[in-house]
Amino acid sequence: MSEKAESKAPAAAAGDKGHGKEEKPAAKAGLMSKTPVILGGVMLIEAVILIGGFKFIGGTPRSAAAVEIAPESSGKDAGDGKSPAVSPTAPVELQLVDFRAPNHQNGRTFIYDVSMFITCKAAVGDKVKDLISTRDALIKDRVRTIIAEMDPDKLGGGSEPGLETLRRQVKYQLDQIIGDGLIDEVLVPRCIAFRTDY
Repeated sequence: MSEKAESKAPAAAAGDKGHGKEEKPAAKAGLMSKTPVILGGVMLIEAVILIGGFKFIGGTPRSAAAVEIAPESSGKDAGDGKSPAVSPTAPVELQLVDFRAPNHQNGRTFIYDVSMFITCKAAVGDKVKDLISTRDALIKDRVRTIIAEMDPDKLGGGSEPGLETLRRQVKYQLDQIIGDGLIDEVLVPRCIAFRTDY
């Protein structure tokens, strides 16, 4: 009988151990369910403290003192009400074209993104601007033709990085269209080639 009692005792102890294992996961689940609530409460308290601190330290917005500067494009000198004197020989820049033109030389197709300006004297600036606007299509046609007929190596390539031939040919055509001696220089700030036949 003592053997039976001893065998029951370990079985009862094993039953207690099994019962204890079931309680531990339940205790962990209870702790895990409380953690987000505790963290949320702590974050809420931190937010209230931060907002209160910003209100206390920051105060109200203050106005800043500044000096007004007259824009340069107003056309008036400082205070005297007269226009600033512009020398009639001062150079003026006017936009000529801003477009894309094809070039099929050397068996390859390139599209050139071109922007050109001209310089002229201030005394004839308005006249030249009017002539460019009235002859816009003819000027674009001539510039496109010049670009289409040029060697791609001379359009920003290795032999002429300064685009001297393009400038010279465009100036010659403009002298024919607008009038000789009105244009001082042709400027080409952008001439970018894009290959189309890959």
